[in-house]
Amino acid sequence: MGPYDLIGDVHGHLELLRSLGDKLGYSYKGGFFEHPKGRKLIFVGDLVNRGPDSVGVLEIVRKTWEEGNALLTLGNHEFRLIQLTLRKKDLPDEKYRPFLSWIKEIPLFLELEKIRVVHAAWHNSSISLLAANPVPNDSLVRATLTPGSPERMAVDRILKGVKATLPKSPPLFDRFGENRKKGRLRWWEDLTGKPFSKVLFPPMYGQSIHEYPSSEEINQVEPYPVDAKPVFFGHYCLRPQYEKINANVACLDGCVTCDKKLWAYQCGSGNTLSAESLVSVEY
Repeated sequence: MGPYDLIGDVHGHLELLRSLGDKLGYSYKGGFFEHPKGRKLIFVGDLVNRGPDSVGVLEIVRKTWEEGNALLTLGNHEFRLIQLTLRKKDLPDEKYRPFLSWIKEIPLFLELEKIRVVHAAWHNSSISLLAANPVPNDSLVRATLTPGSPERMAVDRILKGVKATLPKSPPLFDRFGENRKKGRLRWWEDLTGKPFSKVLFPPMYGQSIHEYPSSEEINQVEPYPVDAKPVFFGHYCLRPQYEKINANVACLDGCVTCDKKLWAYQCGSGNTLSAESLVSVEY
């Protein structure tokens, strides 16, 4: 699958990132990561917010990228920074501002020779729509500010996941006990005729879990072929024990802020994803 080590949502946890880089065999010198065998890091997005040192993470990832040792895709948190800048709104942290010109160079997805990388969902029609501007320009970003626009729907799907409306009563709850209006779907599967208990990723909880989503919303899903390139993504805040690999798709987001664990995947010589290639560090 290539000489790559893919890292899940970092969310400002610089200490864990440096520990993970060390565990993956990278040296840290001059403010960037480097591997003695020329391997590269790939970040699936959401470098910032929530953790203790987002600026430190941005600095080390940008420098590693400038040295040619890293690739990355935009997460919904970075894309939100681009939107706020276009609207001339305040940023969550003004210390992010010096990084904005670089963040605007980051692509929405990666189509590499043997793998694909996206923040939340490889949704083919959305990817096709965005392929003309894989690095979002102002025109594309401006279009995403219009509710219901094709561009907004496409970006939302690949950066936030494909979603379905959840029952209002009785409600469903996420892992934190929060009542959610929308649930994220297992976008790589054929979900036709399946109840909420079988379609949500990650799972949710409540008495209505055996009810069924609308066929209209399920029809948004474009199942990912099992013989297609492996896809790596983040975003879903999975509990440590929850399955991260499903056939040829791998979610690397282990909810680092809540569970204090950062995940990576070491690509080897084979073309099949394996849980044995998952690597993690924790506080």
